[in-house]
Amino acid sequence: MNKTTKIETWPRYFKLRIDKPTFAILSIFITIYLTWLLAFPQFGPIIAGFFDGYKALGIEKGKWILLFLASMIASSVASGYFVDKTLKRVRFIWISTLIASVLTFAFLWLNFNDVFLFAILLGLAAGVSPVAWGAYFADHALPEERGRIMGISVGIAMPIAQLFLISEPFETGSTTNVKILIIGSWLLITFITLAFRPKEKTQEIPSSKSRRGPTSKQIALYAIPVFLFYLVAGILLSIVFPTIQDHVSNGIFYLIWAIPFIFGAIFAGIQLDLRGRKFPTIIGLAITGVSLAVFAIMGLNLGYVCIIPLAIGYSFVAIASFVIWTDLAPARSRGIFYGAGFGLMTSAQMLGLILTGISFGNASASQINAYMLFSSVALFLCIPPLILADEALPKELIEKRQLLDYLDGVKNKFVRKKQD
Repeated sequence: MNKTTKIETWPRYFKLRIDKPTFAILSIFITIYLTWLLAFPQFGPIIAGFFDGYKALGIEKGKWILLFLASMIASSVASGYFVDKTLKRVRFIWISTLIASVLTFAFLWLNFNDVFLFAILLGLAAGVSPVAWGAYFADHALPEERGRIMGISVGIAMPIAQLFLISEPFETGSTTNVKILIIGSWLLITFITLAFRPKEKTQEIPSSKSRRGPTSKQIALYAIPVFLFYLVAGILLSIVFPTIQDHVSNGIFYLIWAIPFIFGAIFAGIQLDLRGRKFPTIIGLAITGVSLAVFAIMGLNLGYVCIIPLAIGYSFVAIASFVIWTDLAPARSRGIFYGAGFGLMTSAQMLGLILTGISFGNASASQINAYMLFSSVALFLCIPPLILADEALPKELIEKRQLLDYLDGVKNKFVRKKQD
């Protein structure tokens, strides 16, 4: 009988006031784009396989990703202005998606000498869409629901993107071409949103109180932890994860990274809406930092088991980093804020890549341990600024959720007594 009350409690965490078509539109925009980004151009298994087909060195892969990230930074920062100026978020998403898809298909015919130019072109196209859907997300999602919506969308994107890692190895050019064809076609799924007729919405969400924009200090206190976190992410994605994948099978890596990530992301979204942005983010940073420190001590042969808590902690901070810019942004500057925030996250990853010697591939065990210890320290340095920062989620919304939890607990106790 007790199971019945528990089953009734959990669905409440997934009850959203956002209408179903808008939820579907947001989920498609975010999930499709991030799946493409993580599977292909941004340290993805597809671009790694593409270069492996040419027997390219790790530094050549690193240079390609460096060019891609640099152009994506410029594009995201610049597009923020135009997204706010024109107020056409959906149109920017559709146009940039179409261009990115065409450029992705172009890799089916590119020569090795041409791919570096296309890294720049692809980065320019890739930087527009997240700024536009970030602003659209801020326009349509209530502050107290943003964590769950983003947690579900990002959580689903990761395991789908990593499926390309565990599929058959890149042994022939034809295999690589099939995967490029699949991921290019995947981007076009974005146009399913046409069926939902997405509408632009530029006014403030009714339930949230109008507030002045955040102070420079408040922005800095959130920007510093986000920057340091993605600096560490750049190191992990460029050399640490490729090295781990040489010591364990791709299937095992998928199980210890992608699967825990989706559960962590969904749970993180619930906590970000329930407890505010600061506390869950601090917990995520602490879990990630401890996991990296233990990994460095245990070494590559045994340390890979730490990837499971690492994935959970990583997901907490990743979800928070996608939500925080919508919380901080004034209604008329959402594109600019999200463009600057996404540019900050990307520039940090680029710096992480530079610190590894602009290499996307394997590294020695001693190098990995050194980078892990450095990363662990960097993550713990993220925590003090967050402690000093003001809570980004309005206090009245947190108290409302906590009151609902309390009332739900009282109701469950009453039901249990009645059943007994």
